Amino acid sequence: MKKIRVLLMTVLAMLMITAVCYAESMYPATLDNGNLVLVDGHMGVGQYADRSSVAVQRYNPPDYQLSINIVNVTFSEEHYRVHHSYHNCPYTYGNVLTLSFRYNWDRKSVSRQLYDGTWADWNINRDNSHADGNPLVPNTAEVAFVSEYKMRFYNTTMGYSPTLKRYFRVISEDFYRTLGI
Repeated sequence: MKKIRVLLMTVLAMLMITAVCYAESMYPATLDNGNLVLVDGHMGVGQYADRSSVAVQRYNPPDYQLSINIVNVTFSEEHYRVHHSYHNCPYTYGNVLTLSFRYNWDRKSVSRQLYDGTWADWNINRDNSHADGNPLVPNTAEVAFVSEYKMRFYNTTMGYSPTLKRYFRVISEDFYRTLGI
């Protein structure tokens, strides 16, 4: 019985990760000539990091603090029903949200400012999916760092997936290619 449960959990986890990967490929990786970079997408709304909005709040290596705007982009559902994709699709800009991140280069750690003004460390040892985490956090933090300093923060740093029981790159090489680095 335990083996069946473990097998079912593994299959479920693989399906969730596949669904997240499929969802990301449904949306354009960039908009506005590469200035807006997809950091998350769900149900016809893409969240895009605005590379031109990065602001340095603290520069004291190995400690950094940056803020960046996230633009919600709503895509046409009619287009999706016909083409099953949001590529080359009409869209409208929506709300803009500013996120702030603290980085420690030596520890390769990121904290995010919460809505109440407190700070929370981001745990890289989780799945960066909607089921177990929030892909918005590591992706947006990386876009801000790369956009400001022209170097990778996480680079090849590995996290551990407790669901799949294996290591994975926190930021994929494909995502770095999208950022041009």
